Amino acid sequence: MTDRRAHEDALAEIDDWMRRTYDPASWVWTDSGTTALTLALRLAAIETGSRRVALPAYGCFDLATACDGAESEVVLYDLDPATLGPDLASLDRALEAGARTIVAVHLYGMPVDMRRLRELARKTNSVLVEDAAQAAGATFEGRPCGSLGELSVLSFGRGKGLTSGGGGALLAHGERWRGEHPRLDDRQGPGGGGAMPLLKSAVQCLLARPSLYRLPAALPFLGLGETVYHPPRPARAMTRSAAGVLAGTVRLAGAELERRRANAARLLQFASGAEQIAVVRALAESEPGWLRLPLLAGAGRRAASSNGSASRRGVMPGYPAVLGTLRGFKARVVNREERFPGATALVERLVTLPTHGMLVEEDLERLEAWLRDGATI
Repeated sequence: MTDRRAHEDALAEIDDWMRRTYDPASWVWTDSGTTALTLALRLAAIETGSRRVALPAYGCFDLATACDGAESEVVLYDLDPATLGPDLASLDRALEAGARTIVAVHLYGMPVDMRRLRELARKTNSVLVEDAAQAAGATFEGRPCGSLGELSVLSFGRGKGLTSGGGGALLAHGERWRGEHPRLDDRQGPGGGGAMPLLKSAVQCLLARPSLYRLPAALPFLGLGETVYHPPRPARAMTRSAAGVLAGTVRLAGAELERRRANAARLLQFASGAEQIAVVRALAESEPGWLRLPLLAGAGRRAASSNGSASRRGVMPGYPAVLGTLRGFKARVVNREERFPGATALVERLVTLPTHGMLVEEDLERLEAWLRDGATI
C-alpha cells in the first residue's frame, strides 16, 4: 500500500469518526488546536464585523497565541474557581465593552454551562466559539463537548486525551456555517508528512508513568510538559503522519475515557476529605472527561505541588499567570489593567493530578497518600 493510499484511508477513518461523534455541518483538519482556534476567530470576525473577542483570563497560553494569529482585540473575562466556568457578570462586562465573539474553554475536561452561553450569544448577536481542546470524552446535557458551539475547536496534541502527537480540527455547527470550510482551507499551507507527531506520541507514551515525569526536562526539543507563550505560526493542515496516528487512537478512545473516569472517581474520594484541598465542582448537567483532576489547594499544598517529589507523582501546578500579564500579548488586551480575582486565585491555588489510563496501582496509592497528608511514598 502506498503512503498516499494509507493517508487516504486514515483520513476516511477519522472523517467517519468526526461525523459519528460530533455531526458537524463542516470541518477542517489543522496542524494544531491553536491553528483551529485562530481560524475560528478569523471566521467569527468576518461574520460579526468585529475583531473584539471575549477571552477567559485564565487558561492555556495558546489562547493568547490564537488571538495574536487572528489579530483580535481581546477583552478578558474572569472565571469562577469553584467550577472553572465563566464568571457571568464579568463576561457581561466584556460584551458590554464590544466583544462579539465569546470563547468558552472546557479546562481539564470540565464542561462549562454551554446552554447559558448560547443564550447569551443569541441575546448579544455574538458568535460562540467552543474550545474543546482539553475536553476529550466530556459531555454537557448528553452531547459531546466539541458539538456545542457555533464553531468548535479540537486538539490532538500532547496530553489531550485523544492524541496524534499534533493536529487539531475546526468544526462548524448550524446551517449558517455550512459550506464555510473552503474559505478556511484557502488560508492553510500544505500539511506534509511530518515525523515529529510520531516521535512526540511515542515519547509521551513511554513517559506517561508519573515516576518518569522528570525525564521530559532532559528532552526540551519535544516541548512536553511546557507552559510557554509562543508567537503565532502560519496555519497549516494536519500532517499525514498525525492523521495516521489519530486513526489508530480514536479506536482506543472509549477505553481510555473509562480509565480516566475510574481513576478520577477514586482520587476524588480522597480529595473530598483532604486537608487544604477543595474539589472543583462539575456541573450537574455534565460528565467531565477528566483530562486531569483539578483541585484548589491551600498555600502550603500549592507550594508543595511545585517540588520535585510531588511532580514525580504527577502532581502539577496550574497555568502560572493571568493571560493579561503575558509579555508580547498584553498590549492586545483592552482591559489589561482590570483585576481578575477568580483567575488570580486559580494561578495561586490550582493543582492538577493525572488520571490517564497508564497509571498503575502504585501510582494511584502515591497520589492518594499526597491527598491524605501531603506525603509522597
